[in-house]
Amino acid sequence: MEENIYRKARKKAARKKPLLNNCESAQDLVYIERTKLLSIESGDKIPSPDDVVSMSKVYDAPELCNYYCTNQCPIGNDKPTLMYEDLNEIAVRLMTALHFLQQSTDTIYRVLEDGKINEHEQKDFMKIIETLKKLSYSADSLELWAKKNGYI
Repeated sequence: MEENIYRKARKKAARKKPLLNNCESAQDLVYIERTKLLSIESGDKIPSPDDVVSMSKVYDAPELCNYYCTNQCPIGNDKPTLMYEDLNEIAVRLMTALHFLQQSTDTIYRVLEDGKINEHEQKDFMKIIETLKKLSYSADSLELWAKKNGYI
């Protein structure tokens, strides 16, 4: 059986919680029936949001919620999947985006002041949008890091 993200998370969590070593005993902790848990882990069944939240909490794997939302939920699948990163990597990306936005304050005012994006402002506007996406991704990454390390 190829290990998908849900199985990998359960196996990793089993190092600290031995009851998670198999689906038979794990079902009592995650409140997901054994055959359904096996189907989720084999990729034959997409879990429900409630299943993912339960696995995420029990396995101490907040990244499962992001994975589900960005890969399996039809509403959120246009968002990037977060990968757990070192705090230094997140900080550098966050500070770079903030610095760019600070330097671009005049451009932001100029582009947005009249409520229209003209042809000459289009390129600047797209840079601002891309930087805001990076900022959003960095904020989400920081939140994931904080959850994974028990700060929130």
